[in-house]
Amino acid sequence: MSVSHDNQRIIKATVIGMLGTMVLILLLTCLFAAILKMTSGIPYGIIDYVMIAIQGVSVLLGSYIGGAIAKCKGLIIGALCGGITLLILLACGMCMAQNDITILTPVKSAVLLLCGLGGGIIGVNRKEKVRIK
Repeated sequence: MSVSHDNQRIIKATVIGMLGTMVLILLLTCLFAAILKMTSGIPYGIIDYVMIAIQGVSVLLGSYIGGAIAKCKGLIIGALCGGITLLILLACGMCMAQNDITILTPVKSAVLLLCGLGGGIIGVNRKEKVRIK
C-alpha cells in the first residue's frame, strides 16, 4: 500500500507543525517559569489560564507552519496538530499524576482545536511559498 505524494506532504507538514508546537510550548513554558521565579506578584489561580494561552499560541503557530508547508488541507493539519497536542498534554499530565480531568479540560480542548484550525487555515492562505526539500 503506497502513500500518494499529496498524503506524504500532509504527513510531513503535520509532523513539522507538531515539532514546532512542542518546541514553542517548551520555550514559552520555560519563559513563564522564569517570570514566575523572578516575580511573586502573579496570583496562583491565573497559572492554569496562562498555560492554556501558551499552549493555544503554540498550536496556532505550529499549525500555521504545517499549513504553510502543505499549501492544502489546512483544516485537517490544524485539527491534527491541536488534537495530537491535546492528547500528548493530557497523557503527560496524567502520567505525572498532577493533571486530572477538570472543568478546564473542555476549555483547553476547545482552545487547542480552534487555534489549530485557525492556524492551519491561515497557513494555507499564506501568499508566499514555503519550501521544505
